[in-house]
Amino acid sequence: MSEASASGLLAGKVAIVTGGGSGMGRASSLLFAREGAAVLVADVNDDGGAETVARIRAAGGRAEYVHADTGSESAIVSMVAYAARTMGRVDALVTAAGISYSNAVEHDETTDPFRHPDAGFILNKPTARWQKVLDVNLTGVMICNREAARQMIAEGHGGTIVNFASIAAYGPAPNIADYCVSKAGVVMLTKCFAAEVGRAGIRVNAVAPGPIETGMTQSLIDMGRLQKQAAGLPLGRTGQPEEVANVVLFLSSPQSSYITGKTIGVDGGTYTI
Repeated sequence: MSEASASGLLAGKVAIVTGGGSGMGRASSLLFAREGAAVLVADVNDDGGAETVARIRAAGGRAEYVHADTGSESAIVSMVAYAARTMGRVDALVTAAGISYSNAVEHDETTDPFRHPDAGFILNKPTARWQKVLDVNLTGVMICNREAARQMIAEGHGGTIVNFASIAAYGPAPNIADYCVSKAGVVMLTKCFAAEVGRAGIRVNAVAPGPIETGMTQSLIDMGRLQKQAAGLPLGRTGQPEEVANVVLFLSSPQSSYITGKTIGVDGGTYTI
C-alpha cells in the first residue's frame, strides 16, 4: 500500500511492533504508521529500530523506539509500560520478533542449521539452544500477548493482537525442530488467547508466512533454496515483507472485526496442493 492509498484504518491507535527493526516487522511498522497509528518499534537491533522510526517520522508519522529482548520477561513488561506511558494507550500488538536458530541474532554461522545441518540436527542440539528458540518464539510471544492484553483491559477498551507463526508450524523441516515446535505453539497460543480475552473485545490472530525474502531467510536465499521452494508453489515465487504486512494490517483493522483465533497463511499457496 502506498502512502497515496492510505485510508486511515488505524487512525488514533497506538501499536507495539516487536521485531520492528527489519523484515516483516519493519514493513508492518511502516504500513501501520501510514494508516494513522503511532508505533512503538521494539527490537534488539538498535540501528534497525532507529532506521524504522526515522522512516516513519520522515513521512510525517509518530514513532518511538525501545530496545526489547522478547526472550526476557522483564524487558517485555517494561516495553508495554513504556508504550502506555509515552504514547498514552495500547490498541494493537504485533509480535514479529523471532529467531530461526539460537544464535541467529549474533549471526553465528557455525550454528546456522541451514549452512551447517549437523549443527541443527536434533540429536546434536544442546538443550540451551533449543530453549532459547522457545523462549523467544513462544514464551516471549505469550508474555507479549499477556502484558498487552492486561494493558488493554486496564484501559477499558478492546484491541488487536497479531502473532507471527510460520508454515513451519504445519510441517517438519530438517534441522530446525525447535523453530517448527515454537511456531506450532504460536498457532495454538493464538487460539487460546482468542478464547480467553474475546469477551474483553480483544481479537487475537496470527499470520503464517511462507518463503518470504527477509534477513532471516538470507542463508536460504544465498544457497538458492528459498527460490527452489517457492518455484514449486502455486504462485511460483517468493514473497515480500510488505505482502505479509498487508495481512497483518487487515487483522489489526476494523475490516476483520469478526475474525479471531485464526492463523492466515501468507505463503504463496503452500500446502494448497
